Amino acid sequence: MSETAATAAARRDLPNAVRHWAATRGTAPALTFVDHGTDRRGVATTLDYAGLDRRAAAVAAALAAHCRPGDRVALCAPHGLDYLIGFLGCLYARAVAVPLYAPEPYRGNDRLEAVLRDSTPACVLTTRDAAPAVTALTRAVRGAGTVVLGIDELPLAGGELTSPGPDDDPAGPDDTAYLQYTSGSTRAPRGVLVSNTNLVAAARQSAEQSGLTEQDVIVSWLPYFHDMGLITGAAMPLVTGAHAVHLTPLAFVQQPLRWLRLISDHRGTWTAAPNFALDLCVRRTTPEQRAGLRLDSLHTLCNGSEQVHSESVRAFAEAFAPSGFAASGHAPGYGLAEATLGVTSAVGGATVLPFDRAALVDGTARPCPPDAPDAWWLVGCGTPLPGVDVRIAEPAEGREPAEGREPAEGREPAEGRELADGRVGEIWVTGPNVAHGYWQRPEETRRTFGAVLTGPDGRPGAPHWLRTGDLGFRHGGELYVTGRIKDLVIVDGRNHYPADIEATARAALDALPAPAPVVSAVAAFPVIDAGGEHLAVAVELRRPPEHPVAVTRDQAVRAVRRAVGEHHGVEPREVVFLRAGTMPRTSSGKVRRHACAEGHRLGTLDHLETDRWTS
Repeated sequence: MSETAATAAARRDLPNAVRHWAATRGTAPALTFVDHGTDRRGVATTLDYAGLDRRAAAVAAALAAHCRPGDRVALCAPHGLDYLIGFLGCLYARAVAVPLYAPEPYRGNDRLEAVLRDSTPACVLTTRDAAPAVTALTRAVRGAGTVVLGIDELPLAGGELTSPGPDDDPAGPDDTAYLQYTSGSTRAPRGVLVSNTNLVAAARQSAEQSGLTEQDVIVSWLPYFHDMGLITGAAMPLVTGAHAVHLTPLAFVQQPLRWLRLISDHRGTWTAAPNFALDLCVRRTTPEQRAGLRLDSLHTLCNGSEQVHSESVRAFAEAFAPSGFAASGHAPGYGLAEATLGVTSAVGGATVLPFDRAALVDGTARPCPPDAPDAWWLVGCGTPLPGVDVRIAEPAEGREPAEGREPAEGREPAEGRELADGRVGEIWVTGPNVAHGYWQRPEETRRTFGAVLTGPDGRPGAPHWLRTGDLGFRHGGELYVTGRIKDLVIVDGRNHYPADIEATARAALDALPAPAPVVSAVAAFPVIDAGGEHLAVAVELRRPPEHPVAVTRDQAVRAVRRAVGEHHGVEPREVVFLRAGTMPRTSSGKVRRHACAEGHRLGTLDHLETDRWTS
């Protein structure tokens, strides 16, 4: 096969990309995993491209004995090299991977059980150590008929096993590569049908936006079962031929400095982290530790798994400037599972601008002076990734989101009218990365994918738009996200954005006299009763303070009510405080506002009621 043909094959799907690098740069490092579980200092294991190709082919050979192309294969393995070998092996075998995680003592199995029931896997991949727990869970959910294989126990056939050639019964571009289950922030998790084309397109789009080459080093701790961890931590470097260095999410949370040291030691050039991770690094590292880091090699720090906070961006840039981190490295972005992760991303730093809050509530983005009392500082999420088109639409039926309040029935495609720059509406997306729909959910697929957009000329376009359910606007060429349609709090006919209210509540509590309770998370949500819709705010405390606090609980409640009332024109009817670790969250760590509202209604939230602020 000619070099041109080989390059074309490498662009077709992820297995062919890995085979291409195995053939042309076989000894180059592909994946390095640093294990802090056996040694707190970290033990590194590296797999080159040739070795990765052989290990993935071994998994594919084992799967061929138990599965047919198109069968689902659940990945219930610990975070590490074996997990990625198993994922790639599924693609080699043309099986549909279902990225999950191994059962853990401190995590409930509800989500695992729900996905195993919904995806009906023919086989489950795990590791030797996790096999007993995975087998027990699989049998409890699926019975004894589902085969459980240990990735780290599969033979390499004496080193003679080679991967199939790119022309041997190749996977089709529209074949489903894997099911990316959504976080389930409002309902049961749903499997997004990610095709081979979607996967490669998403990986290449992100790589091209950041200018990645095979010389780059990507450092990641993000979980593989989450789309951001899988695409940016694995698919993107493998498609590019770059080197990926990983540690576990737990290792990062235990000591955020580990992640920063890996960037420094390996001269990492690209990484990603959400707001909470940036905040954790600022809070749990000392100036002395930062002085020992070299972060000048890092040209991109992507932040996009949740609405980006301006304070998180600013604080991280200031704290790690002495370590060599340049503010131009901040790359806020926007994406979702239905688009195989990426939609937009900033290049060259974050744009943070103040907008008039009242105007935004009324649907217009109007910049205001920085010192305006009603200023809401928003972070720009950059421009569309290559090949992606983003529009702001006003849905014909009003408030119907992609994932939220139930829409009206009907089988016609959803329609919407395109809005001009500076107008707030629903974010609609199209591009080769947009998935085909949801696994075995035709009605939800119809409502979310394939919407019709009417342009400024009044003519409807082709039905190929993804309705994201997110609200935002375009300004200065960038996308700004204001919140989720399903999360809006509507009081007296006015829309209020929970993220904005949450930031105000957190600031009010942070401004209390020290020592004060330390805030971990805030959730603003509607309370609906016979009198209509009202606002409630739940605050999770990180930990009990070491010394008696300077304020009472009632004083803290009044501070939140006063600040929210002054800034947003609506006063919370209730402000409740929750024990550390009890705020409902998704599997990726985002606050589940609807679950908070339901827990509040049922009285199941774990409240702190005493003025002593202790557990």
